[in-house]
Amino acid sequence: MSIFEILIYLMLVIHLVTLPKIFEKGGIKETWKGYILVYNYIVWLKLIKKPWWWIFFGIVPLVNLVVMVAIHVETARLFSKFSPKDTVLSILLPWYYIPFLAFKEENKITGEPIEWEKKEYQAKRFLHDHITLFFIAPIVGHAVLLIFKVIGSKQRKRKGSMEYEWTNAIGFAVVAATIIRVFFFEAFTIPTGSMEKTMRIGDYLFVNKMKYGARAPMTPLSVPFVHNRIPGTFVKSYVTWIESDYHRLPGYGDMERGDIMVFNWPVGDSVILHDEVVAHDYYGFLRDQSLYRYLASSGKQCTPEVMKSFNAHVDQYIADTRQHLISGGDFIRPERDQKGNIYFTTMLEKTNGLQTLTLDKKENYVKRCVAIHGDTLEIKNGIIHIDGQAQPLPPESQFSYIVFFSPGIAGFSSQYADETFGTYQGLTSVTGGNYEKGQIAVLVDSVPTPIDVIVMTATPGTVEQIKNMPGVDSIVPQFEQKQPYYNLSYQYCPVFPNDPSFDWSRDNFGPLVIPAEGMTIELTDDNWILYRRVIQAYEHNSSAIKKADGIYINGEKVTQYTFKQDYYWMMGDNRHGSVDSRYWGFVGEDHIVGTASFVWMSKHPEKGWFSGGLRWDRVFSFVE
Repeated sequence: MSIFEILIYLMLVIHLVTLPKIFEKGGIKETWKGYILVYNYIVWLKLIKKPWWWIFFGIVPLVNLVVMVAIHVETARLFSKFSPKDTVLSILLPWYYIPFLAFKEENKITGEPIEWEKKEYQAKRFLHDHITLFFIAPIVGHAVLLIFKVIGSKQRKRKGSMEYEWTNAIGFAVVAATIIRVFFFEAFTIPTGSMEKTMRIGDYLFVNKMKYGARAPMTPLSVPFVHNRIPGTFVKSYVTWIESDYHRLPGYGDMERGDIMVFNWPVGDSVILHDEVVAHDYYGFLRDQSLYRYLASSGKQCTPEVMKSFNAHVDQYIADTRQHLISGGDFIRPERDQKGNIYFTTMLEKTNGLQTLTLDKKENYVKRCVAIHGDTLEIKNGIIHIDGQAQPLPPESQFSYIVFFSPGIAGFSSQYADETFGTYQGLTSVTGGNYEKGQIAVLVDSVPTPIDVIVMTATPGTVEQIKNMPGVDSIVPQFEQKQPYYNLSYQYCPVFPNDPSFDWSRDNFGPLVIPAEGMTIELTDDNWILYRRVIQAYEHNSSAIKKADGIYINGEKVTQYTFKQDYYWMMGDNRHGSVDSRYWGFVGEDHIVGTASFVWMSKHPEKGWFSGGLRWDRVFSFVE
């Protein structure tokens, strides 16, 4: 039993013991009502003049904590306790303060009406109201209060101070909005092009949490309506004083292949505190920076022989780099000189170190679920195969293509691609030989002739349009074959399982079995590499490590492992413009937030609201 659960049960016992005495002081003769669970709370709510139906908030996680704080504060008000000390005690130490109110003889409920419109009474509870407002809605509450103090009417008569009225109003609004956000729908914005053109950059959508069943809050003590950091800072917006395990309410649908899901990014448990890299994959940076620092210090180029030497001590290099990043050390990046040799320059001089996030506070991602637990996934030239069967592409999915134009025909511009095909990402030129940027040399009648070449992302429908355009010679997909990892964009093992013993690429990948709850595997050197991240980080084992004599989990040597939850494989529909499971692996069921359901607004990222930026065809549209 956790400390949090112990405190909750203790609070229930204290309520049973103290409520009869509080009822007696409040003029309720039938003190026995305080001993009847549930009914005693209804009577209590009536005593503090709150709606009886607040009782239903008791079964709603997170919301029940906010409501209980409000009940304790209102009980203190009932006893005319308005000092900052009394307010803080009623919020943070009710286990002491509620019995103090009940059994201390001098604490009395007068029952006399208080004329809150009088300034002397408002002044008496000024700090009390501000403290309560801060605990109910940190920062947000006072921001709203300030606005209404500036624009609000000073002539209207009030039952109490503006602080008092807005504490109640904002408290109710926070409770209502929190219930909606946690258990029904949450607003989300598409920030990147990974789901183009199924979902567009600038889509504002609602995430449906009811279909799979809402996930109960795991770290409930947080600033309302803020995900993981106070805006504009690196300060966490939550505290881990109270944490709960994964629980999900019943839903009306299953997590199925083809669903567009919103989930917590699995590798987002650690982030580097710098504006330029905070949203990027820390583990990818760690691998790459380890390699870069090794090459920079040795002055060597990235060759198979050099990589063999690096791999022999890779764990130590990564450990050293981890300490370097934790201490806020610099980032370096590779550049090429005119001869094609690699050298390194400073990318970031320093950072603010490393920050870890809890599971439910990892960044939210949106991708399509392409494989579910128990599936065997394989990708062949960009086409997904499940259990050996090729899967159809989503209608608006995209790949990168090279478009070759006929000699003397100019390639089209980014503006033309946007206006004609709706493609505003991924349109680049190719440099070749001694020709101008965007041209390469081909032999025409044995004579080297420059032709225009562009690289662009395109849907299957767009590809057919381009093929039939006058002046287009050909359009060729850019599929990566399986190849040695050191040839992949000069990164260290960027493709899952991020290990040099695997040569998988974004377009030719697998086969790989997606783990299912209850599935048992024999642990081998190969599948340990595939599933070690799951076993070490997602299955809540205290330890999992491979030693010279075998694999040890929770201190015991094992030869088998049984998975504790279902896993899923997520990929963006923009297959060559998405950082997804192909790079960081499996998504556990406990990471799933909900399914993308409804686009209520959509704006082109490079156009203004009043200059053609609003996409009317996407406003109030359902996600399919």
